[in-house]
Amino acid sequence: MFFYLDYSRTPQSGTVKPARISADTEAGGQPNTLYIREGRQRLVSVTMPGGSELLLLGDPVYAPQADLGPTVCPNGTLNITQLYETVRGHYYWFFLEQESLRCGSAFGAVFPIYFAEQNGRVFLSSSSFFLAKKIKARNRNRRNLLERLLFNYPIFNSTWWEGIQLLGAHQVLQLQGEKLAVEPGFRIETCFGEGENHARNSLHELAELFEAETALFLPDAPYGISFTGGFDGRTLLAAARKAGHSHFLTYSFGHPEDADLTFPQEQTRRLGIPYRPILLDDDYVQKSALPSAWKFMELTEYNGNFGRPHYHFAAQNLAKEVDYLITGNFGSEFFRAMHQPGVMMTEQLIRIFSSPDDSWKDSLRQPFSEGAGAFFRNEWDALIAEIEAYLEPMQGWDPNHRFYHFVFQEIFRKYFGPELIMQRHYLNNRTPFLSLRFFRALNSTIWSGVHARLFEKMKNKRMKGQQFYAAFIRRADPQLYRMQTSKGYSAADVLEPWRMPLLLAGVAWQKFGKKPEVDTNAVEAFFRQHQHALLRQIEPESDTDLLESGLHSLLAQPGQALEERIKHTSIAAGWAAARQHTEHTQLLAQ
Repeated sequence: MFFYLDYSRTPQSGTVKPARISADTEAGGQPNTLYIREGRQRLVSVTMPGGSELLLLGDPVYAPQADLGPTVCPNGTLNITQLYETVRGHYYWFFLEQESLRCGSAFGAVFPIYFAEQNGRVFLSSSSFFLAKKIKARNRNRRNLLERLLFNYPIFNSTWWEGIQLLGAHQVLQLQGEKLAVEPGFRIETCFGEGENHARNSLHELAELFEAETALFLPDAPYGISFTGGFDGRTLLAAARKAGHSHFLTYSFGHPEDADLTFPQEQTRRLGIPYRPILLDDDYVQKSALPSAWKFMELTEYNGNFGRPHYHFAAQNLAKEVDYLITGNFGSEFFRAMHQPGVMMTEQLIRIFSSPDDSWKDSLRQPFSEGAGAFFRNEWDALIAEIEAYLEPMQGWDPNHRFYHFVFQEIFRKYFGPELIMQRHYLNNRTPFLSLRFFRALNSTIWSGVHARLFEKMKNKRMKGQQFYAAFIRRADPQLYRMQTSKGYSAADVLEPWRMPLLLAGVAWQKFGKKPEVDTNAVEAFFRQHQHALLRQIEPESDTDLLESGLHSLLAQPGQALEERIKHTSIAAGWAAARQHTEHTQLLAQ
């Protein structure tokens, strides 16, 4: 899936016209033409009231009888909230009127829109690398590099290049005549609610709503369900069985001894449903991990990292049997308070939202050497100023609401986004938890992670989300309800008070008695074996920026944790890939 638009900003710009192109056709040539390549996705065109046209590119999910007409307001503009409530899934939308174009991305903003202005023209694309080629981007963006080093991903809207921006989450980009405008579109904080509903019967109401929403996501074509030893996947499996479906398979990936393989393998046998293990064994490490790692990076435009080659390997193999995946992405983050620093949120990010004063500013400088400080001097000041501007309107907010605003606006699309963007080259990943109707209803209850304490660490309070999973599984699949998870307890143990001793025993076994699982996704084995091959291809020593920014030193630093080594190697690979574009542009200009 791909799109590209070269828009000429003149008073007579006129109508933007869509044009489908095939895989072997180069986009471009005609200004004010929206070039669209569907790939593994689809393009839906709807004629709206007043003669406007709504295009949905991706995997839009909506009821067969859905009427999209009400998504247009009386003044002719598109009602984004109504669109998100009516059309679920991951997609781009384009609203074409006689003399204007508005566009954006679905709820969650997983699919990115990049744009650039140059010489009276506006360029839009789903690919930042394609855009860099078209506008002949000359300079890499140090601010983007700084944010990746601090947070693992850019926390706002920068890209690898100066002059190319990422459209903000849930924002609307409008083109009309000479006008380019970025409008708010949809405000996620309006859905936070108060969490006033403490009643246990709210679990029944949530389960009923989730069943109805999930039914829309389950396709008529063959699909795969991510089924592991935890609750997210078995909740979706219960939904599929409740819907009476039999045209699906289940899958999970891991080392052959991993509980995420052994549990579903045994339980699917008892349930009588097909199961496909994605084995991350020695053969995978030797033959498939390295090419999958590079392919994951290339297909995500280096916004992913080298710690996820197994996601590419799984997608490539599952696509031989199914066109869709149903996964529990975003589910856990809806229900439980996020609290541990890691790939999803670094210590520096946590301090921004937890510090009672301005001490977070110092934490942004601490990880760097004096030389790197000089390299990033201007970028640090600009970053701190933008963070302050971001936090300013949230003065007086509940601290957890302030953080969750960032989670839903940025972390979801920056952390989960690369995985789904890679997968769309092979199949469609449908994520039923990311439904605006369900999100809004959940936030009206105490069960939502939005209403937890900021970075809550107490296990008993963080487990409240499992109450929903258990309630839904009991409603949808009594057999699955009694089956034990890899955590040492079943959904029934969570929900039924008399089974509390079993739940406590399971939690204790998980904490004290269970043998620690080591390298279940073979990430450490892959990286230890192939890190030198990665660095030889990246050639960090030949890049002056990597030397001056201190990243080259970090790559050579002994004793680093695996997570840090993967992070630094991944960033260096992206910086090197962006350099190839800028060097090509500079050669053409000579």
